[in-house]
Amino acid sequence: MRTPGPLVLDALVWVVFAVLFVGAALLVKVAAALLVVLIVLALLLGLVLRALRKRRARPRR
Repeated sequence: MRTPGPLVLDALVWVVFAVLFVGAALLVKVAAALLVVLIVLALLLGLVLRALRKRRARPRR
């Protein structure tokens, strides 16, 4: 029969593995969300610049 020491160590290793796995999954989700936000901001900036360019292109009366 195994002594309590290795069982505790084994459980601790599994807990650390689970924490690292969940942390990595959360980091991937945060990175994906930041990428989406950056893409949306880039598209909005492009639309704003296009609108400003069109407004400037009109001849003033």
